[in-house]
Amino acid sequence: MSTPQEDPAQVIHDLVALTRKRIIGQDTAVEVFALEVCNHIALGPLQRRPGVFLIAGPNVEEDHLDLIRGLVRSLKSMGGLYKLAGNPAEDIDQIFSSSPVATEGDSLLQALEHNPDGVFVLQDIDQAHPNLRTRLERIWRHGHLVDETGKFRALADAIFILTTELAQDKIGEIARSEPDPARLHIECLKTLVDAGFPASLLRHVDFAFGLKRLTGGELMRAYYERLAALVVSHGLVLEEGGLDARILLHAIDPTAEPAVPDLMLPWNNLSDRLAQFKTAGAHMVRLILENESIRVAPVGEGAPRWVFDDGLADADPDLSADGEAKDE
Repeated sequence: MSTPQEDPAQVIHDLVALTRKRIIGQDTAVEVFALEVCNHIALGPLQRRPGVFLIAGPNVEEDHLDLIRGLVRSLKSMGGLYKLAGNPAEDIDQIFSSSPVATEGDSLLQALEHNPDGVFVLQDIDQAHPNLRTRLERIWRHGHLVDETGKFRALADAIFILTTELAQDKIGEIARSEPDPARLHIECLKTLVDAGFPASLLRHVDFAFGLKRLTGGELMRAYYERLAALVVSHGLVLEEGGLDARILLHAIDPTAEPAVPDLMLPWNNLSDRLAQFKTAGAHMVRLILENESIRVAPVGEGAPRWVFDDGLADADPDLSADGEAKDE
């Protein structure tokens, strides 16, 4: 696991590599996210306030959450995930209750007391009750909260990730054409205000990340390039036409048959298999979708004839509603 005390460039590189296993075609957003979050972590207590980051734009297959999964696997623990798009009247209890019986699992207040340096995800923050937003803004501004015993708890090491579904299409188009992260940040904020996002919240946002809209063809091409690069990284050759078209189809249509529980999670296990085939003497391989998993098949004379039968579910943690990282 990387730590901020290591070479900063290496920490950022590792975070980018880990995050890219989960999200395809958003490389610029992944790199900028890693840079901004690592810069905040490196400051430590000097910034005296938690990091507040906003993710906007298309949210295909939970891309908003995929952008942060590498962070909670490497540099930070998951403090909690709170969905605010339900009944706004319940938000205050869900977030700021000090009683364990008032909510299903820890409220944000309880979680902050136990894990003041964690990552706290507030989904659909624009739909939160105004009183809740006011209280959140207060703790972001002051950089601390006061627990029920009257003790001050510093939050400088905490990170808040806000998400919104507002203006997805427009932000997705802006992100396609705006290569400069700083200008994209400003354009995202302007677009969100025009769409009705509470302006007072945006004053506390350190950086806004806009995911770009991808066409089906772009998704398929990005997925192909990623898989082909993984094969090459092991000194193997991907046979021409050797990537099962159904694998690429799943990149744009997860409901396609045969069903694959999570096609975005094969990297670690697939990498291990490719390494084993290379060690066994393979030179060229093809990737086949079979029995709800991706299989590696050797090609050519003298190639090893064994093929693994188990699936390729990676052990990346998922982000659950109660805020815990869990293995699928």
